[in-house]
Parts: sequence; structure tokens; C-alpha cells
Amino acid sequence: PRGNGPVNFSRIFSLARYTFLGNLRSRVFLVLILFGAMLLAAALLLSLLGQEQEIRILSDLGLASVEVLSLFTAIFLIVNLILEQIEQKTIYLLLTRSLTRAEYLMGSFFGTIFAVLVCVLAMTGLNVLVLLLKGWEIQKEGLFYFAQVALSFEKIVLISAIGLFFSLFSSSGVVALVFTFFVWTCGHFVQELRFLGEKLTEPILKMAVKAIYFILPHFQFLNAR
Repeated sequence: PRGNGPVNFSRIFSLARYTFLGNLRSRVFLVLILFGAMLLAAALLLSLLGQEQEIRILSDLGLASVEVLSLFTAIFLIVNLILEQIEQKTIYLLLTRSLTRAEYLMGSFFGTIFAVLVCVLAMTGLNVLVLLLKGWEIQKEGLFYFAQVALSFEKIVLISAIGLFFSLFSSSGVVALVFTFFVWTCGHFVQELRFLGEKLTEPILKMAVKAIYFILPHFQFLNAR
């Protein structure tokens, strides 16, 4: 793609739509949707064991299932996005439209995020339907529930951007996936990392840990549960 030039939002929208539809037809996307439905079914079965806490268990496990599903869907789609387009040679069709680098990356990113959003909304809708059938009081607990869904999606958007960054510098999807999952995991334990840095006595290691602490995204602040 061309490196310079003004950003054309119509081209970004066209590419985002193309990427969105391509992701919806992806076998990986369909498999993960099925896996998410199985997770919610497992949450329903486990909630039956909770008796009085059935709705609470179903809600918590449902939220966790939606977040895990969204994570795997986003990372697998975003990391393999450019690599698959090169392998299938569809990227050459895109390059003939005189896209800038910014337009290409933004269109691809937003198209994938929209596909993940559809996945999140579908899973959330299914979980809410089951909760309502179980007598869930949406007026009392709905705000907290949907706030957690929104926060989880915000985490997914952040990790997707990080995954896209790694995929740009790697010729292997596996390497990009490993680094992305590593950042996701560490991002939930940055406070523990800070505590470890405070206990270190070696100045260089202490500075390195402190730098990592400030670089990593603090995902634990986006946990409402």
C-alpha cells in the first residue's frame, strides 16, 4: 500500500466490510461460535448444581465464557488476518485499490473487531435469554452485567490491536499468537509484577521490571467481577 496520502474513510469502510464478511465465513469463526455455545451449555449444567446460587453461577460462568470466546476469536482472526491474505493472494487485490498503509490496517482491524462484536452480542444474547428463563431480575443486575460485557469487549479490542502489531513483525502466526497470549496473561498480573519488582535488590532488574509494568496493559482494572 502507499505510505503517504490523506486517509479515505470510504476505502476504510469498504475494506472493513470485506474483512467482516470474510471473517463471518471463516471456519475458525464458526468453530469458535460452536465452542462458545458449548461453554454456555456447560455453564447451564454447572449452575444446576448450585441450587440457590443457580442464577449467580450461570451469570458468572456466562460472562467468563463470553470473554474467553471473544479472546480466542479475536486473537486467531486478527493474527492470521494478514498472513492468510498473503497466502491466499487476496492481498494483491486489495493493493490494486491504492490503499495507504493506515487505511489497510484500519480497515482490516475494524472489520475483524466488528466480527468479534457480532460474536459477543450473539453469546451475550443467548446467556441473557437463559438467565431470563431462570427468573433473572434484569432491572437489578442488568446494569452490572452489561457493564462487564462492555469492559470485556474493551479488553478484546486492546489485545486485538496488540495481536495485529505482533503479526506485522512475524512471518509465523504461532509466534504472534504466543506473544499475544503472553501479553494477555501478564496484563492480568501486573500488580503482582510490581510487587515482585519492589522486592528485587538488583537495580537493573528492578528497572526492567518497572519498565515492563508501565508498558503492559493493566487488564485487571477492566474486571468488574
